[in-house]
Amino acid sequence: MSPAALPSLMLSLPLLGAVLAVLLRSERSRVYSYLCSAASAVAAAIWSVQVLLEGTASLVSDAPSVWGEYAIRLDPLGALVLLITALTFACVAMYALFSREGVTARSALLFNCFVLSILLAMVADHVLLLMIAWEAMSLTSFLGAWGAREDEDTIAGWRYLAITHFGAALVIAALAYLAVSSGEVRLSEMRGLSALIGPGASAAVVIMLFLGFGSKLGLLPFHIWMPDLYSRSSSTVTALLSTAASNVAVLVFVRVTFSCVGVEGQYALSLTVMGLAALTALWASWQALVQRDGARVLAFSSMENMGLILLTMGAAMLFRAYGAAEPAAFALMAALFHLINHTVFKALLLMGAGTVRRAAGEWDLERLGGLARGLPGLSAVFLIGTLSVAALPPFNGFVSEWAMFKALMHAEPIADPLVRIALPLAIAVMALCTAIAATAYLRLYGLTFLGRPRSAGAERPRPLERSELFPLLPLALLCILLGVASFPLLEELAAAVSPLVGASGLKVVEGSSINFLHQGGLDPLGLSALLGFGMLVAFLIVRATGRRKVERVDTWDCGTPLDRRTQYTPTGFAQPLLRVFQKVYRPQIEVREEPRPSEYIRAVRFEQRIPEPFVDHLYKPLTAGAIALAMRVKRMQSGSIQAYLTYIMVTLVVLLVALR
Repeated sequence: MSPAALPSLMLSLPLLGAVLAVLLRSERSRVYSYLCSAASAVAAAIWSVQVLLEGTASLVSDAPSVWGEYAIRLDPLGALVLLITALTFACVAMYALFSREGVTARSALLFNCFVLSILLAMVADHVLLLMIAWEAMSLTSFLGAWGAREDEDTIAGWRYLAITHFGAALVIAALAYLAVSSGEVRLSEMRGLSALIGPGASAAVVIMLFLGFGSKLGLLPFHIWMPDLYSRSSSTVTALLSTAASNVAVLVFVRVTFSCVGVEGQYALSLTVMGLAALTALWASWQALVQRDGARVLAFSSMENMGLILLTMGAAMLFRAYGAAEPAAFALMAALFHLINHTVFKALLLMGAGTVRRAAGEWDLERLGGLARGLPGLSAVFLIGTLSVAALPPFNGFVSEWAMFKALMHAEPIADPLVRIALPLAIAVMALCTAIAATAYLRLYGLTFLGRPRSAGAERPRPLERSELFPLLPLALLCILLGVASFPLLEELAAAVSPLVGASGLKVVEGSSINFLHQGGLDPLGLSALLGFGMLVAFLIVRATGRRKVERVDTWDCGTPLDRRTQYTPTGFAQPLLRVFQKVYRPQIEVREEPRPSEYIRAVRFEQRIPEPFVDHLYKPLTAGAIALAMRVKRMQSGSIQAYLTYIMVTLVVLLVALR
């Protein structure tokens, strides 16, 4: 097979799928449109494996432009991220087919365009190609999530479009500045530009990229679009946006920051990145624990995980700034390892959430419960995803979060007292976020699948076909496999990130243990065997003691019948945290007494809303100010041609004076 065959197939098959979505009339025929996306994912996966075996591959177009020849490029680091992204694409495409979620001409068209834009952005080696692909990602995800809605909820969609386009403007400005300053349009040709443009300009470019890509990752204060989009959009859109689109943002940020620009001597910049990332993770974990909509919990989960990834990447920047290459490589490897794991378990959870919504007709935690009885298969795979995102052993989330903790414990090579304070604070923030977030995720699973049903849909869910669970099984298996036997992936990651920070021969795997600098390691295989042995011993003890006689009697209920109203609710579960952090959440509570059915019964309704302070105190004042300014400028539209000519003349005079 020629070197250009696989990348050509990868990028042309989604185009074919988009054309078929428009031409094919019947819903049954549109299956071929999604199959094109799945086939594109297979081609991307094969190309990734080929690059990992043979080395970096580049493909230059024969159609030159004013900005030079267009090119795509895949290095080992990009191949690792592309491989797991391609597997996710295939699972999401199969999920869309088997669940019949959005198998319409419009949905199939936008799905293929979204896949194409993500793949192109991930391998683009030309600045203009990257800009076009990044903009296409925002437009296709917006149209896929909100384009067909005609109700008042579209305000959230426009909010998403505005914020992501503001981020895109920052990214485009930063990349254009680098291209003009270096005279290069190929990202692979840009190396160490900080020496050329100076430390101040370098810091400004990195901050612009961090905020620009952060608008897609949910970085504070650009996160306000995420909960609304996740709660109101289809699972196919949110699964790709939370995983594949986030992978593009992180991957391009890593390439440009560490390779194209460089962070040598950027101490304040590194601490700024760590601070913003830590605040994002803290805020997201707090918010995840008090949401009553399961989709919003997963939205803040994505935000929290991206915050932890960016926090660890900020630590890698800090280590590199002080010349500690090996700790920087280990931190960068840990962050990217968690990015890969996040892709797996978050796609599993989001597609599982969509399945729950279709089966029960609900995704409000106040109206769910008891689904494990009616949907045992879905309950099992969702539990695997929950344990993974909660970072419990032996699943993949535990291993990558352990690696990120480990990466923050290497302050010995740095004598700066500020760093000796910053890194322990980062560890404390990560520990707090992990604990709160784990509680939120286990709350999500428990209130969805355990307990008693709180609605008719939860009590009698629609039975699922086996094909509806099929796309979730590979992801559930990967959650286990990447937690138990991730050694080859870690070795490849270590080899891929080492050149970015000037490290060589980074050793992270010793035998069956993940280790670094011989300071204590983690043996996932041994830990898994120990957990399995403990479960086996417990099972044998239960079997050996024999079955005891079980007497079924009513539980003591203090004279009140036990039903769905007497069990914990999502709101009640979160009340202790709300009480402790009342100044942070500022909940709006309304208690109303309803008409009494009799003089002996008092009915009270409790309503609680958690406001979004960034909307109320930042975006609403900004919007009001922009509208006021626009109304003032509107006065200049007098309709007089003489006035317009005067404006043009004044502008020309000012430009001539300024540029003389």
